[in-house]
Amino acid sequence: MIGKKEIQHWKVEEVDELVDLFKSYDNVAVIEVANLNDRQVQEMRKILRGKAIIRMSKKSLQLRAIEKYKDITKNENLEELTTKIPGQAVLCFTNMDIFDLKKIFNENEWMVPAKPNEVTPVDIWVPAGDTGLPTGQVISELNMTLRLPTRIQNDTIWIREDTRTHKAGDTVDVKEAAVLKKLGIKPIESLIKINYAWSNGELLNEDIIYMDMEKFKQNIIAAFIPAQKLALEMGIVDRETYRVLIQKAYREGLALLFELPLFIDDMQDEYIKKAIRDANAINSVILGEVTASKSHEPERRETKDEEEEDEEEEEEVGIGGLFG
Repeated sequence: MIGKKEIQHWKVEEVDELVDLFKSYDNVAVIEVANLNDRQVQEMRKILRGKAIIRMSKKSLQLRAIEKYKDITKNENLEELTTKIPGQAVLCFTNMDIFDLKKIFNENEWMVPAKPNEVTPVDIWVPAGDTGLPTGQVISELNMTLRLPTRIQNDTIWIREDTRTHKAGDTVDVKEAAVLKKLGIKPIESLIKINYAWSNGELLNEDIIYMDMEKFKQNIIAAFIPAQKLALEMGIVDRETYRVLIQKAYREGLALLFELPLFIDDMQDEYIKKAIRDANAINSVILGEVTASKSHEPERRETKDEEEEDEEEEEEVGIGGLFG
């Protein structure tokens, strides 16, 4: 009978510590480290001291810790998180908002050497000046491998002029990468990037975490007008539509007046007042108050009465004149 393999003690401790971190923090960011170097991770640990804990463990132990924590909390989406962890990843535990954590990562950028057998995303330049390298076999590497124009001065190798060794899209082979690193050339921008995050029980993927918020805002603004138009057509009354509905009711009242088959001069002011009352009724339903409308009808009536009185006086004067 084959005996059961005993799990090493340090692995058990690591799993338990990861579970404790899951219990202690609301948010966990999954960060792939295949394209990062140790110095970046160490520097970020210093920057996040007191704000977050970056824990590097074997994937098998990470998965075991997540499964154990899932059994404790019964969170179903933890099962999905286990499928998102890449081969080489660190877990960043924090109570910070995930988007604030992303902002810190984006504000701390490193320049790193080009990696062997990888496509460079940028042009690679070697600047003119003293390389600090002594004369010897290395000069042939500079000349033959990177085709750099060199000269000897004060027993060191100098580059005669700024030289582009690779264009964006070129592959940097192993020898070229080694010589560039020897020269201290670090042309590649490197950021720590969150691949996935588990935030307050919700799984956030990279598309959500790195969403262009300005573009998202513009999309919301662009969607508002057609949404408001649809609401108006359906007669939905809310704080975004009630003013427009009041204006619409007023305009329709006027339109009704002008569409009448008969034009009754004496009723014109009444038609207008009715349209205003309808608009005020809508306003009252929404705001619980009636907006006082300014009616010019009394002034017009007063003016009309004055005109009629003037006409009567003129008639009396005219008739009186006939009879002396």
